[in-house]
Amino acid sequence: MIQVSVADEIVLLDDHVTSLIQKRLAGVLAWWVPGSRDVINGMEVVPLQEDSDEEIAKAVRLVLEKDPFVNAERVRVTVKRAVVTLEGDAPSTSQKEMAEFDAWYVFGVDNVDNRLEVRP
Repeated sequence: MIQVSVADEIVLLDDHVTSLIQKRLAGVLAWWVPGSRDVINGMEVVPLQEDSDEEIAKAVRLVLEKDPFVNAERVRVTVKRAVVTLEGDAPSTSQKEMAEFDAWYVFGVDNVDNRLEVRP
């Protein structure tokens, strides 16, 4: 069960989940809600799981696949020391930007290097 509260367009997620991917996806879904200005993801993962670049990459790929405004098939995701690199192409500038926003929304990401090229 996830406890959600909102104040001044800031979403606070609390309680616990059973995996890092659940924590990350809940945070992204909160970011996708129109009007969200910030998301504070305070959920605890029980039992504890060790985080890794591979786990972050898996979450970013899943988020890109779930976003109806991004063509995930055209995007390659790599992660090194919590820095996400997006490579490939996007059919528009807005899709390139949305892919970058999606990567930023994933809990644990420290930086995003968006190398996507716009190719219709």
